[in-house]
Amino acid sequence: MRQHSINNKVNQTQMKNVLSAQHLPTKLVCALLVSVSSGIQAQNADQQVQQVEVKAKSATENVQRDASAKTVVLNAELMRFGDTSITEAMKRVPGVIVSNGVIQLPGMGGQYTQILLDGEPLRSTNIDHIPMSMIDRVEIYRLGSAEFSSAAIAGTINIILKKIPREAQQQIKLSVSDAYLPAAKLDWRGSGTRDKISYALSIAAGIDRNAFGPPKFSSVSVRDVNNVIVSEYETRFESKFKSKMFSINPKFQYKAPDGFNIGLDSGFVFYNFPVEIVDDYQFLKGEPLPVAHEKVRVNDYSKSANSTLSIGDRIWKDVNVDLTLGVNGGYTKNDLNQLHFTQDATLVLDRNINRVRRSGGVDSTLKLRAPGFENHDIVGGWNGNSQVVNERSVSVDSKTGSNGTTTNIANDQITRSVVSRIALFVQDDWRFQKTSSASIGLRWETVRVETEGNQLLPGQFSANVWSPIVQTLWQLNPENTDRIRIGVARSYNAPNNFQLVNPGFKLINNSIENPNDLANPSLRPELAWSYEAAYEHNGADKWNYNVRSVIRKIEDLHRQDIIEIGGDWWQQYVNAGQAMSKNISVDTQFPLKRFIADAPELNFSFSVSKNWTFVSNLPQPDNRLTPITLTANSNIDYTAKDLPLSLGASLRYRDGNPFMVSLSQRQLHQAQTNLDVYGVWKFDKKTQLRFNIDNVLKRAYANGFEFYERKFTTSKIERKAAYRMVRLNFEHNF
Repeated sequence: MRQHSINNKVNQTQMKNVLSAQHLPTKLVCALLVSVSSGIQAQNADQQVQQVEVKAKSATENVQRDASAKTVVLNAELMRFGDTSITEAMKRVPGVIVSNGVIQLPGMGGQYTQILLDGEPLRSTNIDHIPMSMIDRVEIYRLGSAEFSSAAIAGTINIILKKIPREAQQQIKLSVSDAYLPAAKLDWRGSGTRDKISYALSIAAGIDRNAFGPPKFSSVSVRDVNNVIVSEYETRFESKFKSKMFSINPKFQYKAPDGFNIGLDSGFVFYNFPVEIVDDYQFLKGEPLPVAHEKVRVNDYSKSANSTLSIGDRIWKDVNVDLTLGVNGGYTKNDLNQLHFTQDATLVLDRNINRVRRSGGVDSTLKLRAPGFENHDIVGGWNGNSQVVNERSVSVDSKTGSNGTTTNIANDQITRSVVSRIALFVQDDWRFQKTSSASIGLRWETVRVETEGNQLLPGQFSANVWSPIVQTLWQLNPENTDRIRIGVARSYNAPNNFQLVNPGFKLINNSIENPNDLANPSLRPELAWSYEAAYEHNGADKWNYNVRSVIRKIEDLHRQDIIEIGGDWWQQYVNAGQAMSKNISVDTQFPLKRFIADAPELNFSFSVSKNWTFVSNLPQPDNRLTPITLTANSNIDYTAKDLPLSLGASLRYRDGNPFMVSLSQRQLHQAQTNLDVYGVWKFDKKTQLRFNIDNVLKRAYANGFEFYERKFTTSKIERKAAYRMVRLNFEHNF
């Protein structure tokens, strides 16, 4: 059969779901931990001192000892290019892909990677609104951990925020950039202590203009069964906006001498996003579409708030308890006006849509830790969260007929979704030999989704997922310079709110290459098994290299299908069979002095990742999970001896391949190569200036789409001019 696929850039909103603590069965977990703690014997003084020494090790050193497979990227690495958002910084991290602003791990699409903040869901937080100065490190889990949600088939990226410093300090950072249009951002962070109370405050404000870049051009042609062009047209799409963002993050903590601590971490974000869009059609052959010119004005205003109360203490002598209670809320108002004109500039449709989206939720986590029991570090507890999203969309279409009369058609759509999760987990990090360890975890997680709307049939489903996570570390020598890791994990991917209850609107220029969106309240979650093996080397000569392989098998795969209903084309997510993903990656880093004794201070790093994917219900050869099968990153850094100057460059490559979404859709991707350079001048220990240029090569890229009907084939090519981004960052600590 004929095949084809499309890459619709749909916002994959992660479900931030929360459930109050009083409804969770804590007695079961508490009893388990009590039984474990009853067997804990008092350790001698030497053992206690040794435990303190282990905790004092750096995050990177601890990773080399932990059985859980993860990578740690510290703040200094994230900020060396002067990026102002975590998404921009992650572009240069080996083993990470950023595609269309979405962070993802190799071998899978962006929706399969879980993003956490301090181990918890984002709670209506946009990670790009978090000031870079607040981030301590990023932990990348390839198989996950029983402590985190199992909604992470490709892995988990956990963003860890900085603790409140013991000494009072302040930092100010100003960033200005110019890509297609200029942008600016200002960050300030201050902290201090008073008696047993520590506090910190972070404020960020930014203005950005036209991050969408220059105009986008596309050409569409329709061919019949004899390969004769029956229709052909071109479009020019241009958008202009000026976004404004303001965020404030206060943080307080009380810590008693006996170890009891209580903290409150909050965040407030205000965002305004006005957009003007012009879309022009030029019809070259065949019957023209109803509209030849569109003008769109959108004013998007949103505000969100979240707050987390955390309590920690030591109970039962050697058991630590950590309890968090969180609340979040968000409000978004979107006003849209669309004007549609014919070829002779006649207004045929004036569409006004007013959308209001309200979301809110609660979450709670309880963790009980029993460290040091006969080489076992045991943690158990529960997670619960629930998120409610209410959306109302009112549209009024004013249609002008051929006789000049105007008809108003109103449509009021109301949707509601509730997503709740409850999880119980236990994990044992067991060091069964001096050179070997294992992490054995079990997580039971249930997901319940309820959807309803005045134009939707009520939907409800629940899924129970048992997620065993077993990872082992085998040190090949006492120095722990060479290690082998083996692991297996069970995970899932639940559908998001857009896929379940998105209000649908008909496009006036509806076609197979420009379909309407249709929700699917019956969409089931994807389930997967993942298997990993890795070899790691960290030499005393600073030459490090790693080889990793991961195999994933997915059931009830989510794919986007296009269907025709009543003469209109609609796109909808459906469950579509099974999929397999195989990935192997290699990375290395070393100083040039490792090979040349009198070489300059040059440090190199390189990584390459290759993956093979397969979808069961689509014929070969393009039945892939993702169009990206090969990625390569290389970095070089130079530190001057006689000047306070550092220079560096990053070169990234990813290939592009034909990619089938369904039997009626295919997408064609072009390979991409990006080169970024940076420089840092340190005036003193507290002040420095960063300069960097992204996309030095200024490459332009194109994507292709093919859509298959019974009698026709539609081809579409999109082109967008490339542009460089120049950024200047000034940082001062005082």
